[in-house]
Amino acid sequence: MPRNRAFSEPEYSAEYSADYSVSLPSDPEHGVGRNHEVTVRNSGYCLCLPPFMRLTFAPESLENLYQTYFRRQRHETLLVLVVFAALFDCYVIVMCAVVYTNNKLASTLVASFGLVAHILLYLLCKFRLLPDRISRKVVPYALWILIAAQIFSYLGLNFAHFHQASDTVGWQAFFIFSFFLTLPLRLMPIVLITTVSCGIHTLVLGVTIAQQQQEAIEGLALVRQLLANIAIYMCAISVGVMSYYMADRKHRKAFLEARQSLEVKLNLEEQSQQQERLLLSILPKHIADEMLKGMKQQESQKEMQQFNTMYMYRHENVSILFADIVGFTQLSSLCSAQELVKLLNELFARFDKLAQKYHQLRIKILGDCYYCICGLPDYRDDHAACSIMMGLAMVEAISYVREKTKTDVDMRVGVHTGTVLGGVLGQKRWQYDVWSTDVTVANKMEAGGIPGRVHISQSTLESLHGEFEVEPGEGGERCDYLKEKGIKTYLVLVPKTPHNKNGITGVKLSLTSSNGNSPLLINTKECNGSINTTCTTPDEGEELDTRVVNPSFPNPRRRLRLRDLAERVIDAQQNEQELNKLLNEALLERETVQA
Repeated sequence: MPRNRAFSEPEYSAEYSADYSVSLPSDPEHGVGRNHEVTVRNSGYCLCLPPFMRLTFAPESLENLYQTYFRRQRHETLLVLVVFAALFDCYVIVMCAVVYTNNKLASTLVASFGLVAHILLYLLCKFRLLPDRISRKVVPYALWILIAAQIFSYLGLNFAHFHQASDTVGWQAFFIFSFFLTLPLRLMPIVLITTVSCGIHTLVLGVTIAQQQQEAIEGLALVRQLLANIAIYMCAISVGVMSYYMADRKHRKAFLEARQSLEVKLNLEEQSQQQERLLLSILPKHIADEMLKGMKQQESQKEMQQFNTMYMYRHENVSILFADIVGFTQLSSLCSAQELVKLLNELFARFDKLAQKYHQLRIKILGDCYYCICGLPDYRDDHAACSIMMGLAMVEAISYVREKTKTDVDMRVGVHTGTVLGGVLGQKRWQYDVWSTDVTVANKMEAGGIPGRVHISQSTLESLHGEFEVEPGEGGERCDYLKEKGIKTYLVLVPKTPHNKNGITGVKLSLTSSNGNSPLLINTKECNGSINTTCTTPDEGEELDTRVVNPSFPNPRRRLRLRDLAERVIDAQQNEQELNKLLNEALLERETVQA
C-alpha cells in the first residue's frame, strides 16, 4: 500500500519525504510496472522561512504542476481581495460624504475611480474573460499596485492638513495580511511586495510629518511612532507567512493524496481491463455482458447463477466459414515441433486480424481447422460477402506461405448460410460454441471443397448481391453428405487482379528460421492495401483497435475517465510528465464536480 509520511508527524524533521510505490499500467516493452517516488524536500526557494519549513516537491515537473494547482485554488480567494479593496473604496466615499467639504472632492473622485476599477476587475476574473497567462502573471501585481495607490491617495488627500504617524497604518496592515491569504503567488514574491509597501509607506509618512512639523518636530517621538508602525507591519507579515505556510502545507497534502488516489485508480482500472480482455478472449462480448449481469444477483445465488444458467441465443441468416490447412502432415514432417507451433500461432493470429476486419466472430480452432461466423450477434446484410472475402484472404495468405516454404500446404474453405444456436456450455470451464444442422453443412462444405478455392452453398449464393462470379462446385462428388442431402455447391472465381507482392490485403510476411534445414517460418506484419471487392470493410486500415468498452464490468468509466487516462499512460510509456498532465486533468475534474 502507498505510504505517506510527509505530513503525518507533528514534529518536523530536516527532510520531509512522502515516498510511495504504485504499479502503474504496464507497457509490455517496459516491464510489468513502474514505481514512482515523490519527495517533499526542504530545499525550497523561500529564504524567509527556516529550513524545515521550506517545502518543495521533487521532481521539478511535479512542483510546477502543484503551483498551477495552488494558483487555481487561490483564484476564488483573489476575488475576495478585490471585494476587500472595493469595500475600502466604499468606506472612503461614505466618510467623505458624511463630513463633506470642498477639500473632500478629490478623495471622493479617487475612491469612485478605484471602486469602478475593482468592479471591472472582479467581473473579468469572475467570468474568466482574461487570458490565463495575464490573469496568472499580471492581475495579482496589478491589484497590489491599485490597492497601494489607493492607500497613498487616501493618505495624501484625506490627511493633507495635519498628518500623524498612525495615518492609514491599520489599513496597510490589513491589506498586508490579506495579500498572504489571497494572492495566487509564491511566498517570496508576496513577502517582497509587502515589504516594499510597508517600507514606502513608513518612509512617506515619516518624511511628510517631518516637513509639516519642521519647527516643532519631536524627533525621538516620531522615531518611536515609526518603529511602532514597523513592529505592526512585522507582526502582520509574520502572521501572514505562517498562514500562507499552513495553507500551502494543507494544499500539498491534498495534492499528494489526489496524486496517490489517481495512481491507485489507474492501477485498478488497468487490472480491470486485463480481466476484461481475458474474459473477452474466451467469450463473445454479448455473452460476457449477459453472464456478468447474472453474476450481480444476490450473494446467495452467485454460485448457482454462475454455472447453472443457460446462455443460449438463436441467430438466423448468418454465414458459417470452415477452413482447414491441406498438407499440414507434410509440413509437420519437415518442421520441428517448436517451429510448427510457432507457424500455426502466427498464421492463426493473422487469421484473427482478418476476422476482425471482415466482421467475423471466431468460434474456435480445432487443430489445423479454423472456423468463424459472420452476422453474429449483430445482423449484417453483407455477411455472405464478408465470409467469402475472409476465405479468399486466408487462401492468399497460405499461398504465400506455400511459395516461401516450398511445400504443398494450402487452404480449403467452405462457407454455408443458415441458422445457428450459440451459447455457453459447461459447469467447470466456459466455452462458447454454435450448434445446428447448418453448422454441420458448413463443415461438410469445407470437407468437400478444393484446396485453394472457396466452396459455397446455394443458400450462401442466394445471400450475395452479385459481388462474385461463381462456377459449379460439384461438392457431392467429393462428399457423400452433400450428395445425400442434395446440396448444390459452387466455387468462387477469384478476380484476376495484379498479384500483390506482399500478399492479400497488405499481408507482409517475413520468414525466419532457427534451423537451416527446416522450412522457413511465417511472421505476419501489417501494411496498407486491400483487395478490390464490394464487401464492406472498416474505413480504418488494418491497424486494429483492441480497446473494449464494456459498461457491465467492474470499475466502469467514472467522472475522471480513468480508462482513457490509463490508456494514455501506456501510450506515453508511463513517463512522469504524462502522469503529471493526467493528474492536472483529474484535479480539474474534481474541482468541477465540487463546484
